[in-house]
Amino acid sequence: MRNIIVTTGARASRPCQIMAKMAMPRAIALAFVLTCAACLPWAAAQETPKEGEAQIKPADSYKVEFTVNELDNGKKINSRSYSMQIRAEAVAKWTDMKRLRVGSQVPVATGSSGGFHYMDVGMNIDCRLLPMGNGKVAIGTNWEYSSVEGEQVHEAPNPVMRHVRSEVEAVIPLDKATVISEMDDVASTHHFVFEVKVTKITP
Repeated sequence: MRNIIVTTGARASRPCQIMAKMAMPRAIALAFVLTCAACLPWAAAQETPKEGEAQIKPADSYKVEFTVNELDNGKKINSRSYSMQIRAEAVAKWTDMKRLRVGSQVPVATGSSGGFHYMDVGMNIDCRLLPMGNGKVAIGTNWEYSSVEGEQVHEAPNPVMRHVRSEVEAVIPLDKATVISEMDDVASTHHFVFEVKVTKITP
């Protein structure tokens, strides 16, 4: 009687199977890390600002100071100061218009019956900014100044009102007071000078 020996493929031992299962997640993790590393230069290039774009950090804030000087025959007779803070977003664009209002209401007679209504007098300022980089900023401002001539509000039912208004857009240096508008009063020898100073607030 002949002995017939049948051989089959040897199966991997259990330790080898365990090591193979452990090696698979490591290979996947290594591939993921290599893929992320390859994408880093591309992501950095996308975030790099183009040449000429303003380098503005998110939530930069600026203090805007306004000074209105009133002169008569070259002599300063009145000076008023106002200020506000404006926040610039990360993208180089005009900020929202900010507004400042200060003044009083003056009673004005409406007829012989003794009735009257109130008129607003004082200073109104609207302002927006566009940071330019290189130590400069663009400013767009509307300002309106009204007042009662002399002491007429106490002497006459219908006082004479003085009114001055200007709308300006200009590029000015930071940290330096700059005159952006001047005008003469058409009914007197008074001269108005509108000055503004913008300062970046350091956190």
